[in-house]
Amino acid sequence: MNKSIMIKQIFIYCLIFPFIQFVFGEIQYSQSGYASATTVNRISDGSIIKLPFRVFTYEPVISYNDFNWVGSTAIEFRFKSFNQFFDSELNFDLRELYLEWMTPIGDFSLGKQIFTWGSASENNPTDNISPFNFYYLFSMGKERKEGIFALNSTVYFENIKLNTIFIPQHNTNPLPLNDPEFPLNIPLIPRDEQIMDLENPIEYGISLNFPINSIEFTTSYFSGYDRIVSFFGANVWTEPNANPQSVIAIDTVLSFRKTDVMGLGLSYLNGNLSIKGDLGYFISDDNIHQGDSALYRFYSPDTLINYCKEKNNSILNDPFSSGTPFPDCNTFPTFNNTELINNNAEYYQFTLELEYAPIDDFIFLSQYSKYKLNKIGLADSIKTSDTTIVFDPLVYFIPGMGSPNSFISSNSLSLSARKTFSDMGLEIHYTAMFDLDEKGSLHGVGLEYKLLNNTNLLIELTKIYDNGEILHNPFTGMKDFSRILFELRYFY
Repeated sequence: MNKSIMIKQIFIYCLIFPFIQFVFGEIQYSQSGYASATTVNRISDGSIIKLPFRVFTYEPVISYNDFNWVGSTAIEFRFKSFNQFFDSELNFDLRELYLEWMTPIGDFSLGKQIFTWGSASENNPTDNISPFNFYYLFSMGKERKEGIFALNSTVYFENIKLNTIFIPQHNTNPLPLNDPEFPLNIPLIPRDEQIMDLENPIEYGISLNFPINSIEFTTSYFSGYDRIVSFFGANVWTEPNANPQSVIAIDTVLSFRKTDVMGLGLSYLNGNLSIKGDLGYFISDDNIHQGDSALYRFYSPDTLINYCKEKNNSILNDPFSSGTPFPDCNTFPTFNNTELINNNAEYYQFTLELEYAPIDDFIFLSQYSKYKLNKIGLADSIKTSDTTIVFDPLVYFIPGMGSPNSFISSNSLSLSARKTFSDMGLEIHYTAMFDLDEKGSLHGVGLEYKLLNNTNLLIELTKIYDNGEILHNPFTGMKDFSRILFELRYFY
């Protein structure tokens, strides 16, 4: 979007709601938000980590009788360099915009919304409705999530709360893949042309919340598609009229597994102590019932011939390929077969949370999170004249839903402590995550100081450690993300 047009739209958006309020006196209007200036630098060399962050947010609410029109917008900035400052990215993000109807039996809403499910505060395995933005991994609450278009209803029966959500379109987690500023290691780096479209992208969920004595229980069911892409299989194209046949191209097919999630949560409060927990059981498959032919897709002749020529060049430049026959690129390569990987999987995740607040200005919170893969499909392979191509679903498997922490650690303990000095306008906090399989750990310490009535200064230091002896260790990829953050935030 052109930046001048975007700025005009934001300006109009900010003016239109007070104007409506002025014309229609019975309409109530409120607003909130913040403006911030932030810099994040690597501890290792002091260089700027050029990740996106929100420099401005605006959250208006218009109320009329039993209706609320709720919005949430942000301007996201990504610094490029001092020499190319005006080429830095500036994007307008409409995070939420929905109409809410409040009735005596419950609440109903339609539009782009951010949802939170489950009992635990963060890293919840049953909180799968809204996608998780990994660029905001170190943020909290809804700051880490993306809005989705949905129809939402919450109905009350005395102490029982029934929540149903209908989502007409599948949504994915924004991942910083191939981003040198925030490296995340996964087995697949997808390209858009590799991803197969979903035939029926509808998702839905239902949640029931009810108390029994002093414990509040939550049961939930969600049927949707993974938020992270998976390897579904490959189409193999070979040299025509040759025996044995030589592989010309392998068309890797990616898509999103169909996943059903059964959830159970509880919350118990006793004075200064609260205990919360969530368990999610995930049943996942590729949702392909037509057999291997469902993955087949046409490859243009030019593309395949280019693959053929690239292979010939690699053979020609390989000193160990003496005597290897060159594929014939003069005739159109032929489709050989499709290999469909077995994506059936079952796994569970749970989070147990303990929160203790002995005094009003001090909170201690700890979480134990565990992820376990119970079942996975069988491996298969394709044998050609060149090689044997192994398709092992265990190698490529990533939990496409559940706690975002499972992307980094399958067995972790998290700690958080926060102390407030109200008379000084100061808050200090400490956070840590330990991988209990000794892959690594993350530690963060910070302070927030109230400079003025509505202006805060935040300083945070985050250090990541890894075990270099473990291969494919996600902590190793993130170690260079050890950072120090300075932020000046004005609230209005």
